[in-house]
Amino acid sequence: MLTINRSILIKLILAFWAMSISGIVIIALLAGRVSSQEFNRFANESQYQDLIDNLAKYYSDHGSFSGAGYLLEAAQQKAQSGQAREFLVIDQAGNILLSLTQQLSPGRPSPDLANIGFPIVVKNETVARLIPMRPPRGLPDLAAQNIQRINSSLFIGGVAVTVLALLFGWLMARNIIRPLRELNAATQSIAQGDLEKQVTISTKDEIGALAASFNAMTDSLKRSRDLRRQMTADIAHELRNPLSIILGHTEAMSEGVLPATPETLDIIYDEAKHLSRLVDDLRTLSLSESGELALQRSLVEPAALLERSASAYTVRAAEKGVTIQVESAPDLPTIDVDVERIGQVLANLLDNSLKHTPSGGSIRLLAAAATEAVEISVQDSGPGIPPEDLPYVFDRFYRGKQTSGRILDGSGLGLAISRALVELHGGQMSVESGVGQGTTINIHLPVAGS
Repeated sequence: MLTINRSILIKLILAFWAMSISGIVIIALLAGRVSSQEFNRFANESQYQDLIDNLAKYYSDHGSFSGAGYLLEAAQQKAQSGQAREFLVIDQAGNILLSLTQQLSPGRPSPDLANIGFPIVVKNETVARLIPMRPPRGLPDLAAQNIQRINSSLFIGGVAVTVLALLFGWLMARNIIRPLRELNAATQSIAQGDLEKQVTISTKDEIGALAASFNAMTDSLKRSRDLRRQMTADIAHELRNPLSIILGHTEAMSEGVLPATPETLDIIYDEAKHLSRLVDDLRTLSLSESGELALQRSLVEPAALLERSASAYTVRAAEKGVTIQVESAPDLPTIDVDVERIGQVLANLLDNSLKHTPSGGSIRLLAAAATEAVEISVQDSGPGIPPEDLPYVFDRFYRGKQTSGRILDGSGLGLAISRALVELHGGQMSVESGVGQGTTINIHLPVAGS
């Protein structure tokens, strides 16, 4: 993978370099061409500027170019090596006004020549154009030297910019590759079972977002691993106790140490039922979370569902000195649920609340309208749940810390099964609690047809 990273680094550097070089070459070519053309035009125009000025003055003084041929002859005599020695003066229509050439004579119209040459301007108006008939084949030495200096400067500047482009390209590519290498190293560590690896988030761009997602993924994997280990240990613990009792009693009876009395057999039977319930709970939880548990849905009134659940615990609550109250808002919509499964959820919650509500306390079953849902709440006046335990109360086998008197009893599967069943119905489950403030479990179930 390191070789791949290096190849990416090289590809990025080459891409930056190629783009920079392409831009530099294009700009240099265009700048050199334009500079040569403009310098050539300026040099040529400056060679004949005196003649242009003399012709403009003559026209200004006489109103025409009649008799101005001597100016062209004087320019011809003063022409240096490399300068034109034959000239034309034409008007805007292309008519030849003055001619110092053997090919064309005055008066002959030449429209093709109307847009070339150097303008002769009098009072901001172009009255004619001067055309050197034999322009120099090359620039004077000074002009050529200037063009050469410009081209040399462009070349040096191009080389300098190329070096800078390579340097900045390398730095930028390295900054891009560094977090990718860290992600690669972290991925390899995770593949080897090290879930403690985290990636440093040094940017806020897409790579930084990728690093943050990676860290969140590792946290989730670590949490899942820890829960799986804890669940395996808890299942082994839950199975060990009843199995130890059953094996101990049956071994004692087989050796004649313990008589096979009805009381002994009842103990074995109770522990076997405990094992059966545990296995059933695990199977129900597994099917619920995988979405494979079949639901027998039917329309039911929320108030009727609460009354049915409360009536099943009225006697037990009375024996403990706890009151159960049912409060339902009027005109609640019906909900489409599996009555037996939601009844199982409410039974789990009522059983848990009854265990932890002291004598003289109360349990309230509430139903109220929510946005496209019905909210069912189970409130008790028990000791409450510490804040540090709240995020984990729905986890499998989580029974809280020893300082919490709330969820230490039971197998620790009741709330996990309840939440899985509620979510299977398309609902949500949440908890509100505080030490000494009681506990409220809220269930949001969608209304029928939503």
